[in-house]
Amino acid sequence: MDRKTLIAIGLSLLVFVGWQKFYIEPRMPKPQATVATQVATMGAAGNAAPGAMTAPNTTTGSAVQPVSTKPVTVRSTEIATSTGPAYIGDAGKFFTDWKVSKYRTAVDPMAPVIDLASVTHGDDGSGELAFDLPDFAYLNNVQGTMTSNEKGALWSYEDANVKLSREYTYGAEKGFVGLVLNAEFKTKKPAYAFVSVSSRSHANDHEENDRQLLAYQGTSLERLHLGKVKTAEDLPGETKWIGAQSRYFLLALVPDMPGSRALGQHLGNEGDKHAKISLVFPVSGNSLRIPLKAYFGPKEMNALHAVEPSLDFTIDFGWFTFFAYPILRVMKWINAGVGNWGLSIILLTLLIKAITFPLTYKSTKSMKKIANLQPQMNALREKHKNDKEALNREMITFMKTQGYNPVAGCLPILIQMPVFFALYRVLYSSIELYQAPFFGWIHDLSLKDPLYITPVILTGVMWLQQKLTPSTATDPTQAKMLQYMPLFFGLMMLNLPAGLTIYMLVNAAASVAQQKYINKKLSVAPGATGPIVLPKEA
Repeated sequence: MDRKTLIAIGLSLLVFVGWQKFYIEPRMPKPQATVATQVATMGAAGNAAPGAMTAPNTTTGSAVQPVSTKPVTVRSTEIATSTGPAYIGDAGKFFTDWKVSKYRTAVDPMAPVIDLASVTHGDDGSGELAFDLPDFAYLNNVQGTMTSNEKGALWSYEDANVKLSREYTYGAEKGFVGLVLNAEFKTKKPAYAFVSVSSRSHANDHEENDRQLLAYQGTSLERLHLGKVKTAEDLPGETKWIGAQSRYFLLALVPDMPGSRALGQHLGNEGDKHAKISLVFPVSGNSLRIPLKAYFGPKEMNALHAVEPSLDFTIDFGWFTFFAYPILRVMKWINAGVGNWGLSIILLTLLIKAITFPLTYKSTKSMKKIANLQPQMNALREKHKNDKEALNREMITFMKTQGYNPVAGCLPILIQMPVFFALYRVLYSSIELYQAPFFGWIHDLSLKDPLYITPVILTGVMWLQQKLTPSTATDPTQAKMLQYMPLFFGLMMLNLPAGLTIYMLVNAAASVAQQKYINKKLSVAPGATGPIVLPKEA
């Protein structure tokens, strides 16, 4: 990388970090008052404390009163899926647990496997069905009957007001659980049904920014930060699915028919990072049927596509998805041959450097040419220092006569920027790097270098690269900024994933080799600052 590239990347990273902050914040429409009122009602129904149920309005003397709403002891049944065992309970929640057998919470082989609690930090399981009538608040605390059948399992509950059932279909070869929710209303009929998942973030949660609630609406994915969800957040528009995610894992509920909208709701006390997201289904008659798929597992592209193609939007490649997908595919292809993700990153970096070398060479050549023209340009600045309009006119004429196009010098750098940031997102977001070892002290490429060795080496290599790159800086402030650029990059990489630091280190080392070659080809002495005579053909 030449100096101009370093400045461009440095400034772009500052913009990128700011964009990351605002991009990952929820981008939600303003709530509509009518729906917000219904959300508040739903909150009262869905989160009422045991015993706080409003008595149903029963008009027939023979009606049987609902069962007691005191806390129940949930009995769970284990079922098989291709991601790991799931557990379905006989109370109100769809699942009491779900384990992802292939992944653990830490590199230690004795560490617990990833489960629902490690991703959503939920209280007592995930997934629930609720209604907008407070009379039905008790239904999240009832205990039904679980039975097995030839298709899977059936949970059922009935009282004087309602008859509920959940039909489960599953198998060790299936990456999701089929779930059909049924309700029959005997006395009162609600206007809306809500299918919800919840999540929370604890203190010192290192995945706080990535632990989000999701709603896929139209062709875009809405991301809700747990600490930013209001009491009633309305997301109008047809909603294809909802979910709760951490950095690498996802719980998603995908109905056969989209919900009419999505609703976000803050849970707990003010300041708690605890919220739920709900699909909204209008109730048109005295019965309701909602078929859906439930997925819990890694955010791995093939696994997500097998459930619902749009689930791969949860792999956050940001604005550079167009470049990120082929980069990820090539990295997976390389790893299939070498069997080490760290080595795959190195080879991918070298491949990208080789592909972009013509652009780098062209950019460096352009920089050398502008350095050669600096004396004449400085003379023009001195001549027209009090007339900016004349200076701009003279500069344009001078550059045209010299055959220099400043845009052409910047274009190669601009082309490389999307590739750089796409690779950053791939290395940050890809489940393939989760707990993937490299060698020696780096046991997990998705975490920072525990000994900070690679960031320190990166700083040294970038300093060497800077010494080899001819300087074109005439402004003292710019020159001082260039001196501190290697330190800036080194500090920035201290807490970023080791996989990304390895990429930056290999990229810098390859840039040093490229710079030495370019300097030799263009007959440039390292650190030169004077006029440069370019070969006619390069």
